[in-house]
Amino acid sequence: MSVCPSNDFQNVQPEAIILHIHRIEVFVIPALAVDANGFRVCLRISSNRGHGWSEIFIDDADPSFDLQGWEQQLSPFTGPSTMSSLTEQVAKLMQNAMNSDERCIYLFTNALHQLKFLPDTNATHYEEAILRQRAIQYLAV
Repeated sequence: MSVCPSNDFQNVQPEAIILHIHRIEVFVIPALAVDANGFRVCLRISSNRGHGWSEIFIDDADPSFDLQGWEQQLSPFTGPSTMSSLTEQVAKLMQNAMNSDERCIYLFTNALHQLKFLPDTNATHYEEAILRQRAIQYLAV
């Protein structure tokens, strides 16, 4: 009698799925449009489930943008986590909105949602080099 392992994952709890975030990068790039005074702020997550990406525009007159503050908000998310623990961490950040930048949380959660859908491509290393060349600020955690 032979036994084959089952591919049926219906009994696997979502908490058992481990997401390992290897790196979170933030690129601050000057806007290219002539009439746009500000920056594209791009966040990229590298994980065992591929890459996630999100970006927003920040006006250059916005004094509340502090990339060093974002490092403190993002660094706890690196490493292995379950989806439920990531959700709890994001909820804690949102509750403590006085000490966090909601734009950072928005970018991170948007990029996080993409991880299970986007395949890992070889083009990301090329894109990273271009982003680093254009970036006037860069953060990696």
